[in-house]
Amino acid sequence: MKDKKMGIFDRIIVPKSYLKGLLVKEQEKLLKTAKRFGGSVRGVEFETKCLENKLRKYKIYKQKLFVNDESLWNCEAPDTEQRNEGTSKKYPYEKGRWDKVAYTGIINFHNCIEDNGNKWWAEFEFVFKNGIIDKKELVKFEVLETPQDAKITEREPFERTLKFKLYDKISKVLFKASEWAYNKTLPPIQPQRLKKKEKLSFWKHS
Repeated sequence: MKDKKMGIFDRIIVPKSYLKGLLVKEQEKLLKTAKRFGGSVRGVEFETKCLENKLRKYKIYKQKLFVNDESLWNCEAPDTEQRNEGTSKKYPYEKGRWDKVAYTGIINFHNCIEDNGNKWWAEFEFVFKNGIIDKKELVKFEVLETPQDAKITEREPFERTLKFKLYDKISKVLFKASEWAYNKTLPPIQPQRLKKKEKLSFWKHS
């Protein structure tokens, strides 16, 4: 799982409606829809290492696979000094045409989702034939880490320090000493009731 997240990858935007049939409602709620690439594409963003691995931008639209060519069109990008308050926010974000990709094969895409301190791993596989979706499958949707797990992970480096090991050893010695002293305060078990009173000694109770 970790190997898939390392190195260079591509991004792919998938409409949430394409994933709903694979998930239960609780899982659906965890997938956040966002606008990307200048706000022109809406969907759930994932990473994939099944395509070019050049940080390119892909999307699925009307069951088909598209890639952004990242070229400027219908506008000229203004220099920084040419920008002012009246410059359109869309300008120069009309960047890149979306070209169809005649891809045949499996695209595995995945992402790590955070929600209320929990980390989830969501992984899917779509099969394409000539750039058109042929099959969809959920690979994994599971908890990677809870807030409790995170606390343990944060504590581990400290537990390897000399300071921790020293005080941990001292606390164990003191605990044993405290346990020993406590046991000395307990009265001995008397199988029979005493018939006569005897003087108490400092060390012995009878």
